[in-house]
Amino acid sequence: MKTRLLYSSKPYFVLAALFSLVPVLNNKYPALFFPSAPEGWVTIIATGAGIYAAFKGLGYAWALIQARAEAKAWIVQVAQNRKVIENPDPNDVINAGRSVTRLVRNVDEDLREIGPDFSWESLGRLEHYLTELLMEVDDEEKAKIRLGIVGIYIGETLCRSKGWEWFFKPDTSLKQFLFLPSVIRKNGKVIDPFETAANAFNEKKSLSRFLSGLQ
Repeated sequence: MKTRLLYSSKPYFVLAALFSLVPVLNNKYPALFFPSAPEGWVTIIATGAGIYAAFKGLGYAWALIQARAEAKAWIVQVAQNRKVIENPDPNDVINAGRSVTRLVRNVDEDLREIGPDFSWESLGRLEHYLTELLMEVDDEEKAKIRLGIVGIYIGETLCRSKGWEWFFKPDTSLKQFLFLPSVIRKNGKVIDPFETAANAFNEKKSLSRFLSGLQ
């Protein structure tokens, strides 16, 4: 089980519970379950299988915890490594804006699981989906992709629902992710949607708690 999609401990714990019931049911209804098998052997085999399943479940649960911690570390690192460039080249600013526009157009594919419609309610669905997105992060580039997608969605939703506006800032060292320092502004206030996304991924500040302050 090398893919993170299979890092689920629940099936093993269910198996452990089922195996623990086998000796009890066999003792009560021997003719129905294992009529030709010695009761002692049924108990030994079922207990051994249950212990094995439980240990496997614990192993995958620990792997899941480690994978999440590693993914959060990548997300935080990407967010912290962004650089705000003073007096950027106008062409870089334009390219940052084009990148944001392109990602907004692609959101139907990137976040199709939440039914993206840029509504205020969709941000709640996004928050519940962050755990799934987090488990797709296992290197720096994937961290940039997921941080970019979520930050863009948060920013664009605030623009459409609450009247905020994008202010594009480039970081050319990030190459195709040069848009990541961009922010949104309204009435002199500034929000960094990518920092907001990083905090939500890292469970440092829940997205719903952040949004409640904007209501």
